[in-house]
Amino acid sequence: MKKFFPLFLSALFALPCFSYAQTGNAKAEVSLDSVMTAMADWGDGTGVWLVDWLREKNAIVKFDSAIKTPSAFAIEGTGAAKRPVILINEDIKARTDGYKYYSALIAREAATLMHIGMPDSAERQFMVNSCSAQVFFEMWGTRMELPVFSGVRDEELGDQISTWVENGPDSGADAVSFRTGKKLLKTLISETELAISQATQDGTDAAALQKKLAALKNEQAYYNKEFKQRETYWWSMHQPR
Repeated sequence: MKKFFPLFLSALFALPCFSYAQTGNAKAEVSLDSVMTAMADWGDGTGVWLVDWLREKNAIVKFDSAIKTPSAFAIEGTGAAKRPVILINEDIKARTDGYKYYSALIAREAATLMHIGMPDSAERQFMVNSCSAQVFFEMWGTRMELPVFSGVRDEELGDQISTWVENGPDSGADAVSFRTGKKLLKTLISETELAISQATQDGTDAAALQKKLAALKNEQAYYNKEFKQRETYWWSMHQPR
């Protein structure tokens, strides 16, 4: 499969709350290394290039007892030693044997890291949703299970996956905008152009706005070309159940 690697990496991110759908006996513990190996076993899958990217960046993927969300990410080190860290809530360990759940969480954090340098937008969120959803289905997840992942109810992740599978890239950003309030790129571009026009009239420096506008247009071009090509390819190879 052709690989698509956005060149963006930065900062911190956290995700909304989750709850347990059921209780009971502890599940057999699954290592995150084995989850990563399973993700990488799909020769033409999204999980493959996400894992490749994480390995190229020397990323750490580990359980963490301090986070309050299902997953999160951080940046460790500085300069050339900087690398991404993906954190999975340790409380999940005893409650799921879910490769599907772990892989979708890892994919979501990896995709967020890959796109974090892009301006925040509904399109960017839809690209993140796409990665987590595709990996979930590659790991034999089904729509019928949502929003319960091997015993853990995660409404936020379930909604992100459902938003993706119910919408193509042409309507997906609109759906994300409606559900989350995130602005579409066309709106952000229009607002920035108006701000530049106002700055020009006022005789103030618009360099920062010009830089922002270029970033927004670059993201729009990426979404409309590379991302849509990847979506078309994935749907030609897979059919979510």
